[in-house]
Amino acid sequence: MASPPGEEATPRRRRASPVVRRADLVAATVNCLARLGAKGATGREICRQAGVSHGLLRHYFRNPDNLLLETYEQLCEDMLTQLEAAAMPGEGAPGEALHRYFVAVFSDDWAGPDIIGAWMVFWQLARSRDDFAAVSTRFNFRQRDLLERLVAQLPQEERKLPLADGIALLSAVLDGLWIEFYLSDQRTPRERCVALCDAAAQRLFGS
Repeated sequence: MASPPGEEATPRRRRASPVVRRADLVAATVNCLARLGAKGATGREICRQAGVSHGLLRHYFRNPDNLLLETYEQLCEDMLTQLEAAAMPGEGAPGEALHRYFVAVFSDDWAGPDIIGAWMVFWQLARSRDDFAAVSTRFNFRQRDLLERLVAQLPQEERKLPLADGIALLSAVLDGLWIEFYLSDQRTPRERCVALCDAAAQRLFGS
């Protein structure tokens, strides 16, 4: 019904969609993990931070008792999707796709203190729990597959190392600089991290 003349209609509060609400809960989980660790990131604390009832977890997650595992799965999927979207499209000189990949890895989305703090908790869980280890293995396999596709765009020069070894070394450089940036973005700024990744790729694969 229309509002009387001279009166403004009170806007109705729209309920967030399940996709948005789940994303909010994943973000709250990441923040709790970074601040409180795995033991402190309980379902109730996550819901309190996200501003939802604890009972609603069942609407947004397959198994609310395994919220951390589902969050890890979601982050792995989101990260791979965004990295591939950033790197693969477009034309350019050899090496530009890899450069875009490095820029995306060190973007605010994937190199912020919360996300790296949460990821370090996931790495610890992957060492002690088989379900987290399985997710980690799948993620690493798909990430290295993406890197191989990007490296395949480079000129096929004679390489000093087998491709798999070169990808393993590049992944180690990426992970190390990722943590270095997390520890001090002043000591090793974002642009420096990307430049060092570019230099490592050039040394390993040519450009």
